[in-house]
Amino acid sequence: MSSIKDISEYIVALIAAFASHHAMTDAEAYLYLKKYGAIKVAHDYYDVMHTQPMDDMVHSMSSYCRRKGGNL
Repeated sequence: MSSIKDISEYIVALIAAFASHHAMTDAEAYLYLKKYGAIKVAHDYYDVMHTQPMDDMVHSMSSYCRRKGGNL
């Protein structure tokens, strides 16, 4: 079982990588990912996601958000 600290650190890193990839602030990225449910997905599937390359997870989160109505 993963610790809350590990999950939190991963989600913060994912938000930062997503923000960098999409040329937005960390706060904008957080609000966007939260709006479309991607933060919950990252929390719920941390055990698998943290073993994958961060770039792949950024692209996966982008695709997920688009399927939920996002426009990035």
